[in-house]
Amino acid sequence: MSLNKSALKSAPDMVYDLQWEDGLLVGLLGVSGLIGTVGNAAVILAFCLYRKVRTSANAFILNTSVFDLLTSAVVIPLIISSLMSGLPNCGGACCAFLGFQNLFSLLQSMLSCVLIAFNRYVHVVLSVDTYKRLFGPVKAVLWVVGAWVSGILIMFPAMSGIYGSLGWDAYVQICQLSSDDPASPLFFTNVVLSLYWVVVLAISAFYIRIYLHVRKGAMAVGQHLGHSPQQVSLQAVKRTKHMFYIFFTFLILTCPHAIINYVDFYATLLPEAVFFTIGAIYYLNTAVNPIIYTWTLKEFRQGFKSMVRCRRQILPNPPAGQPAVTRPARVRNVQFRLTVSNRVAQAGPSFALSEVNT
Repeated sequence: MSLNKSALKSAPDMVYDLQWEDGLLVGLLGVSGLIGTVGNAAVILAFCLYRKVRTSANAFILNTSVFDLLTSAVVIPLIISSLMSGLPNCGGACCAFLGFQNLFSLLQSMLSCVLIAFNRYVHVVLSVDTYKRLFGPVKAVLWVVGAWVSGILIMFPAMSGIYGSLGWDAYVQICQLSSDDPASPLFFTNVVLSLYWVVVLAISAFYIRIYLHVRKGAMAVGQHLGHSPQQVSLQAVKRTKHMFYIFFTFLILTCPHAIINYVDFYATLLPEAVFFTIGAIYYLNTAVNPIIYTWTLKEFRQGFKSMVRCRRQILPNPPAGQPAVTRPARVRNVQFRLTVSNRVAQAGPSFALSEVNT
């Protein structure tokens, strides 16, 4: 990608005038920040409060929600402030930290999507023993810590000024990568965006492998071959499908932003309205994730309902075909036997248990 040298020299001297495109971006960012702050805070609170939500697989969702919350509650409001004034809203060190947070959140979203896809691949395709060895409660935390360390290592060239630098981007009026450093665009395209496409390909490969495995098991059942190693539980397949929805939404919202930064990093080819709208859609990902969790994952849906009703525990759903009982009936001198159908198993173990999530 060639650099516009004259534009780089004139960037600090630009006179900023608020246009309607900026107003559109501010409005979209405001909605994303508000919904993302409330939604991600609810996800984190549900994970901390309810054992049913606190599973090994959901630890990767928690990691995404933590950084989405920081983006929604801290980064987006400061971006709005910068767009309104056309100037950095804090000192150089603060702007560099905000730039780090902005890019580090993107890296954590990508790495969490990889970990989720790998978790589903191991659970569906490989053996149960392999899943227990790789994704126990403690090891799930280690995977998350590994994602943090990997993100810091990826950001180190820009953090140290070796290859690009963090700071004020005068072209898009946000704290991200300094426009005064000619290597900043190269770091973004050659490191961050290249990693983005590697992640997309890796996740796609995991889900394609899962699909082929499940399809082979379904064909074995259809041909009346009985139990085969390719057969997996319906619950595991359903949860994997829901996790794919999370990745697909992430891809739809962030892919245009990645493409446009490859072809038009300085926003000189496309109209500003298009460039800013795509940027706002990118940040919309932080607000959409909690909505997807509520829509697709039953444990989060139950956790949110329990929080609204101020319950300390998630109550199990009544068996299918039976109405929910609001008040326990008083029956004296009568003993009930629990049958197998009365025992409702949890969808997955919590971090307090020794098993792993299914």
